[in-house]
Amino acid sequence: MNFLWSLLFFAAFCAERIWTRVAANPFVDQQLTLKSRIIGGTDAREGEIPWQVSLHHSRWGFFCGGTIVGRKHIVTAAHCSRNDRINVFVLAGSIDRKTGTRYDLQSITVHPDYDISSQKVQANDIAVWEVESPFIWSENIQPVEIANSRVQDGWLMTVSGWGKTENTWNAFPSNYLKKAEVRIVNTEECIQRYYAVFRAYIPDNTICAGGKEKDTCNGDSGGPLVKDGVLHGIVSFGVNTACGFLPGGYTEVALFANWIKNVIIENSE
Repeated sequence: MNFLWSLLFFAAFCAERIWTRVAANPFVDQQLTLKSRIIGGTDAREGEIPWQVSLHHSRWGFFCGGTIVGRKHIVTAAHCSRNDRINVFVLAGSIDRKTGTRYDLQSITVHPDYDISSQKVQANDIAVWEVESPFIWSENIQPVEIANSRVQDGWLMTVSGWGKTENTWNAFPSNYLKKAEVRIVNTEECIQRYYAVFRAYIPDNTICAGGKEKDTCNGDSGGPLVKDGVLHGIVSFGVNTACGFLPGGYTEVALFANWIKNVIIENSE
């Protein structure tokens, strides 16, 4: 099958689907995909991204990423937060997704304007998780700063995660943390490109980054998009088995900074 026919087949297959980048586990709905792997990335060094955590289900294992923002709190994607807190836990302090210090959950707070029952790409794809015991700061476990100002077109960002590293349905998550440098794409351009392929609009509070063979993919959902130690985005959605074909979608953290801080304060009372 030549390239043109491959592209037409892909467009026909995906016309009604935009998936959020989730892990390839049966308890996670496949959607304009909730994100899973790093495309075109490299291995992260131990302690290089100390705010990165992995999220695990007690039965199905690893399914998403998250970011430490406080002594007892992480932020992740709302679409990664469909499970009861009793069935999930956080691993911190390791680039190996199967190891690290385990933290059980006290609470999960999903943004009130996120429709967790929807199979479509949603705005407000953000949640705050509270762990039962405080994170113990070390070289490998540190919080990230929450952005208070919006991103600018062309900024070079770092995205990280344990998502898939091959564009196939049956690919497995990476065993070790990957990272990639991606640039912020103009929002209007991103909207036009997604609409041209999927006839779907992306949320207003979403930023776009990457594409051109550098992207997140299934399993990277909920992970951090960072610049100079500041968290600007949360991995939200992209094209599932064609990661890198279009820019990835990220929830823009600066628009939710006050909400995140208020949830942390409320949990501390």
